[in-house]
Amino acid sequence: LLLRLAKTTQIPILTIGHVTKTGDVAGPRMVEHMVDAVLYLEHSSSIQQGSNYRWLRAQKNRFGSCQTVGLYDFQAGILLPLPEGTEAALPPPSSDLEGCAMGICIEGQHRAMTVEVQ
Repeated sequence: LLLRLAKTTQIPILTIGHVTKTGDVAGPRMVEHMVDAVLYLEHSSSIQQGSNYRWLRAQKNRFGSCQTVGLYDFQAGILLPLPEGTEAALPPPSSDLEGCAMGICIEGQHRAMTVEVQ
C-alpha cells in the first residue's frame, strides 16, 4: 500500500526499522528490497570518551554509492555535520608519532571504528 502510494503520488515515504543484535533489519527481508535506500545511524563509543559522534552510512542506495560515511556531532538534540576530512572524531595520537597512522575502518557491514596502526 505504501509503495503504491509513493510511486503514484511521487511523495517520499520514510520508514524506520529496528536492527537486531546480529545487525540485520528486523522483519521480512522483502522490506529491504522494496526501498531505495537503507541507512544506518550509529553511535560509536570507541572514538573519544564523552563524545557524541554519530555515523550515517548507507548499506543500500539505489541511486548512488554506499562507500561514503557521514560523521555528525550530536549536541542538544541536534545533529551537526562535521566537515569532510575532519580529524575531530579521532582520538588524540600517541606521543610518539613516528611510524603511526590513524584511520577509520568498517568491520563487516555494520561497525565503523577508528584504528591506530604502528
